[in-house]
Amino acid sequence: MQFISLLGCVAIGLLAGMADAQNGCSHVVVRRDITSLSPQEWSRMTSVIQRMHQEGWFEYYANIHNREFGNIHGNDNFFPWHRRFLRDFEEVAQRYDRNFALPYWDELRDSRSPASSVVLSSRFIGGNGFGSCVRDGLQSNWNMGFPSNHCLVRSYDRGSQMQPWYSPEYIFSIMQRYNDMHNFREHIEYSLHGSVHLGMGGDMSTYWSANDFAFWLHHANLDRLWAQWQSWGHGSTMDGQNQNGSPMSLGSRLPHYGDPVSSTMQIGSGRMCFQYAGGSSRRSAKAMSFVAEPPNSSEDGNADAGLHALPEHLRKKWFPMLANGQAPSGAPMNGTRSIQSVSRASGKPLLYPAPLTDMWVSMHKFDRNSVSQIMDEARQFVAEMNGAKYLSPY
Repeated sequence: MQFISLLGCVAIGLLAGMADAQNGCSHVVVRRDITSLSPQEWSRMTSVIQRMHQEGWFEYYANIHNREFGNIHGNDNFFPWHRRFLRDFEEVAQRYDRNFALPYWDELRDSRSPASSVVLSSRFIGGNGFGSCVRDGLQSNWNMGFPSNHCLVRSYDRGSQMQPWYSPEYIFSIMQRYNDMHNFREHIEYSLHGSVHLGMGGDMSTYWSANDFAFWLHHANLDRLWAQWQSWGHGSTMDGQNQNGSPMSLGSRLPHYGDPVSSTMQIGSGRMCFQYAGGSSRRSAKAMSFVAEPPNSSEDGNADAGLHALPEHLRKKWFPMLANGQAPSGAPMNGTRSIQSVSRASGKPLLYPAPLTDMWVSMHKFDRNSVSQIMDEARQFVAEMNGAKYLSPY
């Protein structure tokens, strides 16, 4: 066990980080989609990650996540705490490589058939362990030290496959319909967040899920979605409740770290010295292609076209930002390729995502009524979109 040897190093890092926060960012890294990394870039990144594993950092972070689990899930610490946690990991990685930027997994793009994602291949983080050790990719045959010695385990929720995750369209709808943190957080935490953890199984479905590098990719993507939602006029939005049931505010203190929530709210400044690929101008665009890149890059400008072809009552209900008749960046409103033809000529019906399991709900102490309402809403969304003969480009 290497916790004791890390404590001094951690304390020094925390003090250094506080100084950086006061002075602002002198070096801002850009987090990119993991699949956009060249073989050389990925090789450089894996060297850092391997060193962090060898020196006990995965054990360290899995322990923190396990210890704080009840304080950071099922309440509105969820987004700011995980942003701080990701930045902690990234800061440690930058001790080995100053330019290390934690990548994200655009998992919405893979939501129809997650197990087929290139991210889960030997090229990147490896695939299924079928209830046992992961045998390929980044963490092949890794031995994890927390909570006890064991190999890194993955166990897909449908044997060799995974059940579908939540679609880009549904997440895009959540981002448009909710202007408060509490509802936005609940809908993301009870949908995409849980489905990825449960789909991958193994260590990812435990209190110590931070053992798996998939955890860091997954939460970087959730953080990216939060950053995009923030850029839509929610830059300082913080409400709901913390782990004690007290009102959540910008002055609330994050469990474990003690930092105020306000210190996490603006990326690219203070201690949050990172941005997401594309820059603020792209993130501010209210277009679905900025939530998840379409599999066919030629469809990037048309990802919203099918949504504009929906009946008006469905656009108002599920996509209120689009219902005002203003096309988001990249969505064609006229020209040689009509919206109607795009929505009907290509794509596939939406799939019903897997619900949260009773085990997962109990483990997180979620409010069962809230979970049930959100699961019902997600199923209704799919039924009404498919009923309108919507075809997804994803």
